[in-house]
Amino acid sequence: MRIFKTISLVIGMYIAAIAMELIMFSNSPTYEGGMAILVILGLLGFMAPKVGYRWFDCFLAIVPIYGIVFIFRIAYRVAFLPQRDWSERVG
Repeated sequence: MRIFKTISLVIGMYIAAIAMELIMFSNSPTYEGGMAILVILGLLGFMAPKVGYRWFDCFLAIVPIYGIVFIFRIAYRVAFLPQRDWSERVG
């Protein structure tokens, strides 16, 4: 069940990013793209401190191969936040 919640969180993030791209594209004739990555980084920056990462660790999602792993790692931890199995960040 945790895997399904993780996948649905990641799909939800990408749907939100694509929806923002479509909104920006339809409202501006000179829009060239790029809003999707900001939406994904914003969501990861919001969720990262809740699961043991710093807010600026969200920029690891930009790294080509590790970025996918990182997005799924954060989503996996968010999926069962009350039943956490990782250590708390100190300081």
